[in-house]
Amino acid sequence: MPDQIHQPDTVHQPAPNPYGPPQPPTPPLGSTFPGAGFPPAASASQPYPYPVPGQGWNQPVLPAYGAPPRQRNGLAVAAIAISVVALLATLGMAAFIAVGTMAGPSWVLSGEVRPTGSSVSAADLESALTTLIEDDGSAVGEIVCPGSSAVGQGLVAVCHGSVDDVDWTGIVVFEDESGTFTVNQL
Repeated sequence: MPDQIHQPDTVHQPAPNPYGPPQPPTPPLGSTFPGAGFPPAASASQPYPYPVPGQGWNQPVLPAYGAPPRQRNGLAVAAIAISVVALLATLGMAAFIAVGTMAGPSWVLSGEVRPTGSSVSAADLESALTTLIEDDGSAVGEIVCPGSSAVGQGLVAVCHGSVDDVDWTGIVVFEDESGTFTVNQL
């Protein structure tokens, strides 16, 4: 009897790598998949020389651990929104301060007048108020104060006149006996 070549029914497979991608099953030697003919050789575009069941010949094989996680950018959007709000608040405060300093005369001014004894004359108080208001940027038309005003902590004198062509009233509050005062302009 001539020597016969014995072909086994299956090809011996090495042990699968537990850390690598899943390997397709190896078909029995000499068998073909229905309608596919002989399997092609492996190439760079085909990761495995045999089809994965249900995917066909030229379909890539996805890893067993699933699709990559979806990128979420909610925190980045929130951070940008908070930064924009903080920037707008800072610019608003700067604008408020800038407009407040350029808006015109102040409502409350501080000054000093030299008293004679425990009172100040009308002319001295009118002169001190005129200088104080003009230094603040307003034009004084006329200021009239009482003939003599007592000077002391918490004592008040009310003066009237015209500032920037508008009727003006100033409430002068003395802070001490040396003639330091604040004037509230109405």
